[in-house]
Amino acid sequence: MDTPNGTHIRRIPPALPLPAHIDHGPGAEEATHTAAATWGMPDFVFQQAAHAAKGSGRRELGDRLLLARHRGAVVQVKARTISPKADTQKISWIQKVAAKAMSQAKGTLRQLRMLPADMVNGRNRTLYVDGNAFE
Repeated sequence: MDTPNGTHIRRIPPALPLPAHIDHGPGAEEATHTAAATWGMPDFVFQQAAHAAKGSGRRELGDRLLLARHRGAVVQVKARTISPKADTQKISWIQKVAAKAMSQAKGTLRQLRMLPADMVNGRNRTLYVDGNAFE
């Protein structure tokens, strides 16, 4: 990035394997949030302040939301728990979890349009998010 004081370079290290002592799915979600917050987006990456009520259960509003003005993206993290086999099986797995992630993302947007929620960013600031305000 060019700055008044010259070029600023920020080197981002390669991804590391998830720690063995953390459950794989939640560990991948936390690693994704930490990476986004660490590498320049703590103000724009949000997680749910409290789970939304859905009947007798609770609903998670996306793994994370990436929000900037009137634009937003629902982030769904998927972690493979078994080692991949052949390329066709890798492709099949990716297609399957991508379809699941799209369904979850649409559900998050639908829920936020029906019932806005408080979301907290990487700097622990709360934002009231109304899904109807996003394009």
